[in-house]
Amino acid sequence: MENIEQLENLEKYYVDFYNNLGSLLQKQDNFILGRRGTGKTTLLYRGYYECLKTISPKINADSDFFSNKKVLPIFIDLTTCNDLFVSDKDVNLMNMHFIRHIIHSLKKQFEIMFDERVLGVFRKENPTLDDLDYIEKVLVEGISSIRDRRIDVERKVESKQGASMSTKLNSINASLKSKISANYGSEELYKYSEIKIINVQDFLDKLNDIRKKAGIDSIYIFLDEFSDLNDESQISLSNLLKNFLGSKIDLYFKIGAITDRYNFGDKIIIGRDIFMISLDLNEHVEIFGGIVPATKQLEKFLDVLLTKRLDTFCSNLNYNHIFKIKKEDLLYRVTRESLGVPRTIGLILQKAWIQCSASGHIDNKIGLNEVNYGIRNARKNYFKQFQGSVKSGLIPGYHMDMWNTILERAIKEKSRRKDRPASHFMIDPIRSEYLKKLCENFLIHFLEDSRTSKYGGKYSLYSIDYDVCLENKIKYAESKDQFTSARFIYDDVLINYDPYFIKERIKSYQCPQCGTIYEEKEVAKAKVKRCFEDDCILVEIIHKEAPTTQGNYTEVESKILGMITSLESEDEAMSAQEIADAVGCSRQKVSSWSSRVLAKKGIINIVKVDNKNYYYSNDCLIDL
Repeated sequence: MENIEQLENLEKYYVDFYNNLGSLLQKQDNFILGRRGTGKTTLLYRGYYECLKTISPKINADSDFFSNKKVLPIFIDLTTCNDLFVSDKDVNLMNMHFIRHIIHSLKKQFEIMFDERVLGVFRKENPTLDDLDYIEKVLVEGISSIRDRRIDVERKVESKQGASMSTKLNSINASLKSKISANYGSEELYKYSEIKIINVQDFLDKLNDIRKKAGIDSIYIFLDEFSDLNDESQISLSNLLKNFLGSKIDLYFKIGAITDRYNFGDKIIIGRDIFMISLDLNEHVEIFGGIVPATKQLEKFLDVLLTKRLDTFCSNLNYNHIFKIKKEDLLYRVTRESLGVPRTIGLILQKAWIQCSASGHIDNKIGLNEVNYGIRNARKNYFKQFQGSVKSGLIPGYHMDMWNTILERAIKEKSRRKDRPASHFMIDPIRSEYLKKLCENFLIHFLEDSRTSKYGGKYSLYSIDYDVCLENKIKYAESKDQFTSARFIYDDVLINYDPYFIKERIKSYQCPQCGTIYEEKEVAKAKVKRCFEDDCILVEIIHKEAPTTQGNYTEVESKILGMITSLESEDEAMSAQEIADAVGCSRQKVSSWSSRVLAKKGIINIVKVDNKNYYYSNDCLIDL
């Protein structure tokens, strides 16, 4: 992000397949949603660069989205904001930390937007920018003394006291006369000296003042890696963000989050306070008219992506200089393995090129064998992460059982008709929750959420990983008639896992024939409880407690630990950079979390080779 040249290159080879950049740059608060590797951070970078075009003299190009508008971008990576959640119970402290991060990021990015001379002129023409330094100074001092109030006391005491007594005594009449007078005065003066805490509204007012005087039309704040926060921190940050959303000062937030790994709490309402931009294939299938035409569109996307990359990084080469596999074969295979996930495409082609270089071919070109190697390597890489997470106790073991059950059923369907595809299957939407971990680890792919079976009913459509199908000689489906038959409705094999996912402790009943689940209140009046569809006698579901997972780790932490746990010996050990490339995160995240947390708990082993750390499993479960 700090290298404008790289952002310029990104614009050249970036393919906005779903036309999301225009949606991101609208004047509204958005969150980008997608599985890991779908391009959330890249889309945020593209939006950031479009904003830079409107304000940075270092960039000569004009923005295609903002015309004559000036938009100030601020980019914050939430993985660098650990201090934000040190005291997430203290709302004032969280507010101050967050405002400090905004100011720090803004000042840092001024150095990216302007050279030193221009920045000096810019500050001179916009003196209100000095207020940022003032705000930050107040915040820094305020944070260090938020619980320490300085009190100066000044005390002044004045007092007076006087007394008199007179007596008269005789033998006839005794009398006593006295006079006592006293006065006392006291005056106390307390002086309190305290650093004022800047609240959100103070900051917004000052930011709005700076925006207007600097001639800036809008401010966009890009927040990346929201899902790298744990659930409690996500809710705390969301409560804080609620104070900023809809602030009426042309300030807009753009947040990157992972599918099924975000929690905005109950204060931010999706569709009212913030609007979703999805990068997942299933959200766009209907636009293309179903998964079959959508897959064809993904082939076109890959073709354009390859062409743009070649033009950007090696303009003197074309496809035939690098590949000897027919382009249509390459597009077919890589598209079905990646299904719209750009990181998977990168992993496949990277491993294919490494294999090509190692094979010693005279022509030094990527062929069918190298592409198949890249596909298999990418798939095994994802499976290792999943397998390691199960082994470490981060993912309950019944998810592995469920994967084996689905695969066994697909192999059984293949055996029945070997000439027919068996790569896709459907389930009742009520069970979509069951398969989230398998989708997250790319063992299966969620394709459509409302696919109609030939025999009626709406189902969620999934496909088994393409390379798994190749390995098990399962033919891959290419038309809707090949996966809408009733035999591809897999609810009957997922019935056994219902008890793990039904949370309520009230009784539930299930039809052994069609698998339909009924709550007790639906069939309470019937003495003999029968299915409404096929009149079979219902069976009561015996609830099971799901095994407790080890730890409360974020998605990326689970994948890192899953990857390391799959490395069973020192010979298989991987460096932080290799793990980061496989998982899809920064090298610093792997190095920091592995060394400071996992190694200290004895969960992993570290071996140093040539002054570089390599990580592998110590073959024990997590014990927190």
